[in-house]
Order: sequence, then structure tokens, then C-alpha cells
Amino acid sequence: MRPLREPHQAHTEYSYWLLPATPFRVKLRPLIEKLAVDYDAVAFEPHVTLYCGKSNDHEANDIAKRISTMCAPIKLIPSSLNHTKSYTKTLYIHFHKSEEARAVSEAIKCNSLSPSDYVFDPHLSLLYKHMESNEQARLCHELEVPRGAYEFDRLKIIETEIPLARAAQIRSWRTVFEHPLQG
Repeated sequence: MRPLREPHQAHTEYSYWLLPATPFRVKLRPLIEKLAVDYDAVAFEPHVTLYCGKSNDHEANDIAKRISTMCAPIKLIPSSLNHTKSYTKTLYIHFHKSEEARAVSEAIKCNSLSPSDYVFDPHLSLLYKHMESNEQARLCHELEVPRGAYEFDRLKIIETEIPLARAAQIRSWRTVFEHPLQG
């Protein structure tokens, strides 16, 4: 008997991240690390994903160099602390839409030789873990996150396996590029 649906095959993609500036990075990193310890998960660098798609090191570096020299630091305003069943959005800070950040995401997509259908939704994940919805809701209610406009001043590209659904995939992330936004 053949399956009703073909399983989604894992593949490698490149994720373009905005990294928070020092004041927020030093507040968010320990929070992510504590959640990872408390929930037997993997800690990761705080980031907002601008774009994710197929590429190679050469193309990704060319795009990133252009973006990082043209783009000034970007401010994002948090709107809420949310959760979903999605592994990569277990617990996250959602940001208001930003025309600046959307334009950077679109510029990356337009410069990609094989653009993906990635939809930019500005958020910063705090935990990657499969867990019960009631525990996620409790965390959203109790967790204290930094307030005010978050400034993002660095661009980083990592190579990762997609779909992201296991801790081992996070441990195998490879940095391809990292540079300050200088525009």
C-alpha cells in the first residue's frame, strides 16, 4: 500500500539572520540558555530570520556582503509573546511589521538565483522544543522579556537542514557569514 502523502525530504538551506545589538543580545542569550536547560532543549543564538532558501557559500557571501554594506541597523518593535505547535516557533517574541526589514528580506530573495517561497514574519524564537500547549501558554503568561525597540546590528548566514525539527539539526548549524550592518 502506498502512503497517502510523500514524506517531506530534508535538504540544506541558507538562513539569513538579523542579530540583536549588545543590550538585547546580553539579555536574550541567557534567557534562551535557561529555557534550553529547563526544558532539555538546545540553546541557540538569538536572531530574526530574514530569509531562508537554497544557495551555496559563494552566492550567500556575495548577497550578504552587499546587504551588510548597504543596510543600517534595523529596529523592530515587539508586539507579543506567542507560541505555536511548530518546532521553530515553540515560544517566540513576535514583532510588528517593519518595512525596512521586509525590504531587506525581499532584496535577499530577489538576488537569489533560486528564490524560495519564504514568507518573512518577524519573530525571535526563545525555545525550540515539542511541548504541550498548556505549558507554552503558561510560559507566555509568566516569562519576562526585554521591552522597547530591539535594535539589530549584524547579519549572519547559517547553513541548516530543513525542515528543522530536531535538536541534532541545531547542533549542526554552520556559520557561512557574519558581519555588522554598516549602511
